[in-house]
Amino acid sequence: MKVSVLDQTQLMEGMTPEDGFARTVEIARHADQVGLERYWLSEHHGSAALAGSAPEILAAYLLARTERIRIGTGGVMLTHYAPFKVAESFRVMSALAPGRVDLGIGKAPGGTHLPTILLAGGRSLEDWGPRKTDRFPEMAGELLGYLADGLPPEHPFSGHLQVSPTVREAPDVWILGTGPSSAQLAAEHGLSYAFAHFINSDEEEMAETLGLYTDGWRAAGHAGKPRTIVAMRAFVAGTDDEADWIARSALHGQFWTHRGRQVKLPPPEEALTDVQTEKERDEIEMIRRSWLIGSADTVQKRLDALTEHAPIDEVMAVSPIFDSAKQKRSLELLKEAAAGI
Repeated sequence: MKVSVLDQTQLMEGMTPEDGFARTVEIARHADQVGLERYWLSEHHGSAALAGSAPEILAAYLLARTERIRIGTGGVMLTHYAPFKVAESFRVMSALAPGRVDLGIGKAPGGTHLPTILLAGGRSLEDWGPRKTDRFPEMAGELLGYLADGLPPEHPFSGHLQVSPTVREAPDVWILGTGPSSAQLAAEHGLSYAFAHFINSDEEEMAETLGLYTDGWRAAGHAGKPRTIVAMRAFVAGTDDEADWIARSALHGQFWTHRGRQVKLPPPEEALTDVQTEKERDEIEMIRRSWLIGSADTVQKRLDALTEHAPIDEVMAVSPIFDSAKQKRSLELLKEAAAGI
């Protein structure tokens, strides 16, 4: 099983955004050196804790700072943008680094309704209307047409439009999602599919969604084979106890996310001090059980169990760990755990 990274540029306590982006560059270069498959950047808006609001800019920078690893977005929230502009931006990246660019697209807002209004060019609360997520399939199809120079004949610009630059190899497009509609869209278009387990950790639903995707792909008669990624919170260390320890900071952040706040992550020794009631402790344990936490042996067993029930080609680690050296080591050990799957 291949191993990749999804980096949200999660800020730790005491970090500035500048520090956070420097950490992202450091971890991406390490992932490149140890042979991980790809490194994706997320899109979040209006957050004091997640600095990655422009993944396409960060991806372009990382392409210049790495040598082999695929770099991409996990993802571009397509309903905020004109598909034509997204196509041109990613064609430029593909010209700069042929064969190394991934374009993951999703429909989540990546923030609250106020940034969503402004991203759409609105100027007041009166501009808040129905979300454009129901247009995502249409926008995805349009984007694919621009990338392939193949707008459908019924499109008003078909045969009249040059998308620049012309590139030798287009970016590799992935559909991101957490349920059946995104899986069906990926299967329909013959695209690869990434399931966000760190958002929807219901593993029965995940297995059903991935099965729907692979069955739909084959039924459509696409060439090649379907490809799947599962993006999971992952914290791997030399022992199970050490892995529990390095996961504490992220558990602290998740505890507050459930309460509507995104916070910078504290060091493990200062994490979870607000968890006091039995109900809150049960909540943390439930979150913890859905993550990949443990030694390489423990995590390998968990991955084995997951792949028994779902077609998973690649695990993508979401691993905000306070100590950068432990974060690097966690990725190395995750690669070791996945090697035998």
